[in-house]
Order: sequence, then C-alpha cells, then structure tokens
Amino acid sequence: MSTTRGDILHAARGILSEHSLADLTMRRLATEVGVRPNALYWHFADKQTMLAALADDLLAGVHDDSALDWDAALSTMAENLRTVLLAVPDSAEVVSSAWASGLATDDLAGRLAARAAGGGLSETAARGVATALCQLTVGLTIEEQTRAQMERLGATGPSGRDFGDEFHQALDVILAGARAACLTAAESASR
Repeated sequence: MSTTRGDILHAARGILSEHSLADLTMRRLATEVGVRPNALYWHFADKQTMLAALADDLLAGVHDDSALDWDAALSTMAENLRTVLLAVPDSAEVVSSAWASGLATDDLAGRLAARAAGGGLSETAARGVATALCQLTVGLTIEEQTRAQMERLGATGPSGRDFGDEFHQALDVILAGARAACLTAAESASR
C-alpha cells in the first residue's frame, strides 16, 4: 500500500503530540509511516515544505460561520484557531514558521481580513485586525505551549498564568477597536 500526504501529515501530528517539534525529523517521520526517508520526498521537497503542509492541514480546521455577524465571526475564528493549535503541541510554532517562510498556502489572515472588510472596515484596517488576531493567537499559544513543555520537563514550576483569560481579554480589546474603527468609518461615510 502506498503512503499518502495525508498519512505523512497524520504521523507528523502524532509525533508532535507524543514528543515535540524537535523530535519531528524526516527520519523519524519515515519510520512512523513505515517507509525509507527518501520516500517522503515524493510528497514534500524538504522538511520546511512538509511543515508548511502540516500548518495548512491544521489551519483547515479554522472555519468561518457565514451566519454570524462579522465581529462574532472574527471572534469565533480566533477561538477556533486557538483550539486547533492547543490540540497539538508545538503546532503554533509550526504555523508561525510556515507563515514566516511564506510556504503556507492557507491564507487565514486573508480570510479574517475579508470578513472584517465585509463588516465595514477599510481594507487597511481589516488587514490590521487580521494581523492582530493572528499574532495574538499564535504568539500567545507559542508561549503557552512552550511553558507547558518546560513545566512537563521540570525546567520551571507553574506560572500561575491563565492563558485562556489573557487570550480572551486581548481578543475583546482587538474586537472593541475594530468595532470603533467600523463606527468611525460609517460616520465619515455619512457626512
């Protein structure tokens, strides 16, 4: 039976879940799927390409509910992103790396910006809100996942931080700013 991209990405998630990103090597991944390492290169040019595909696979779990108002949709998408990332250790770092490399094909920021623009924000403001939501969610999740790993390894004690509360407080601030910008744009347009 031949190995598919889906098989490889599933095995990569498993390695992240059981170990860490540092343990996700092409050799280990090949062992997990039962092939020689060079067989992986039929599906992915290199490790970065595989990680970008893994990021896209993760981001596919972030859905937009068209029945929601624009601001509720942005909130839901950010919360979905956080849930998706927290489900797989080190996945926030994988997504951040894929975005930084430009290899990810899922344009979550574009999807968020389109939804914000649909609510009445200017294109510039919509892109700003999308960036803020992505950076808040991915950045704070990287910190939370790193802290959890450090605690698990005994490198540090509990932080006492409530990352979920911090996320929701910051999310509320970003969305309040977006709503205010939307009202300002609407007032300017009516003059």
